[in-house]
Amino acid sequence: MAPVSIYVVRHAHALPRDGWTGSDQDRPLTDRGVKEAEALVARFDIAPAGAPSQKRSTRAREPRPTLLMSSGAKRCLATLQPLAAACGLPIVIEDFLSEGSDGNGLLVQFKDLAAVGGVPVLCTHGDVIWSLVDLLVAAGTPLSGPVEVRKGSILVLDTESGSVESARYIPPAKV
Repeated sequence: MAPVSIYVVRHAHALPRDGWTGSDQDRPLTDRGVKEAEALVARFDIAPAGAPSQKRSTRAREPRPTLLMSSGAKRCLATLQPLAAACGLPIVIEDFLSEGSDGNGLLVQFKDLAAVGGVPVLCTHGDVIWSLVDLLVAAGTPLSGPVEVRKGSILVLDTESGSVESARYIPPAKV
């Protein structure tokens, strides 16, 4: 099985829970969150298939996504929407990415994602990512740099044969 990098995005800034009277699933992004979601596109190389890569900035871009998966929460879907539009990909809703899910659920899914290959980008919640980070640390997985799991950030998990071999943190774009 070829190495696969899996991109786990924490949703962008949403309206605060205490300022929202509707269902938590329906909490929308703030203006800042919308900008963070739009900035996510610039993190990836979105040149059309067969076209040369986009002109590189001083920061290398991540490869073009081939699969987008998200929690069903509106704030997660809205975080991936600009990336979905730029790549021409649908967003697949998965329960294992829902708030309150266990990081073990993600680890189990990574084996399947690694088997499929490509460049999967997943959007989930802070508690799920922190649970995953705790499991990686407990397993002795090398983490390059500090991991803060801020809203709009990305945790890149490099897998080999479906097992996470290393992880690196990409902070959110400054918007």
